Amino acid sequence: MTKFRHFVKSLLKLTFAMAVVLFALGFFKFFFPYLIISWFSLAFFLALTIFSGYYNSRSIKKPFFLNIFFGTLAVKFVLSLAFIFIYFIIFDPTKWVILPIMFIFFAYKSSETLLLVRFARDLPDDGMPL
Repeated sequence: MTKFRHFVKSLLKLTFAMAVVLFALGFFKFFFPYLIISWFSLAFFLALTIFSGYYNSRSIKKPFFLNIFFGTLAVKFVLSLAFIFIYFIIFDPTKWVILPIMFIFFAYKSSETLLLVRFARDLPDDGMPL
């Protein structure tokens, strides 16, 4: 459970940094139309990453970890596409709105992958060849 706590602490540091960047970008006129969706996507990806990190940190062996990691990755991709699709249906924005959403998604996904790969190094292997 301490690994999950470390995961959440690192994730909250990233979220704080992203919030500072979004707050700073809010002062620029060109970014103002994308500000609301950026804050919603920040909260959405934070929740998804905590959810997937919780299930990934509960793995006890490497094969289980890989199955859970790729399963949560697929779920996150599908939910992210649904998030973007629903936003396009409701608000009918320009296609440039995808840039802040994808930036936030890749920031969370890369940090999650980095933290979980460090976690997976400590897991025992089951001894079976791939």
